[in-house]
Amino acid sequence: MVRLSDWQSRLSTYLVSCAHTPFRYGHLDCGLFVAGAIQAISGVDVAKELRGKYKTRSEALEQITLLCGSPTMEAVAVYLANENGFPEVPVLCAQRGDPVVLKSGRRSTLGIIAMHGTEVLTPYRHGILRVPLSLATRAFRI
Repeated sequence: MVRLSDWQSRLSTYLVSCAHTPFRYGHLDCGLFVAGAIQAISGVDVAKELRGKYKTRSEALEQITLLCGSPTMEAVAVYLANENGFPEVPVLCAQRGDPVVLKSGRRSTLGIIAMHGTEVLTPYRHGILRVPLSLATRAFRI
């Protein structure tokens, strides 16, 4: 996958549009947020197989299981990375816009590396949350 020549401005515009959009399954959840960032960067919709197929957490996990065999965000991240040719890279080598897996206990969520490269952005109740890069456990290069 190739980044578009104007990917930085496209990604910035996308992030501004999401800044105050509340988390909602099937609209702006962690998977669709990351897929939207990838689409802004590359023009490719990696979530086309999931988009519009769920509105709740349980429906999302059901669709993820059907797609990749496991009901975790980490599993869908690995599946989509493999399907789209995104190589896994060490977290500290991830660059702006690269997707990452964040772990919290037994749960995982997805985010992207922020434009300045030292934080991760992920959707939250009232918009986009910034968390330390140290919470990322896996990263994939776009």
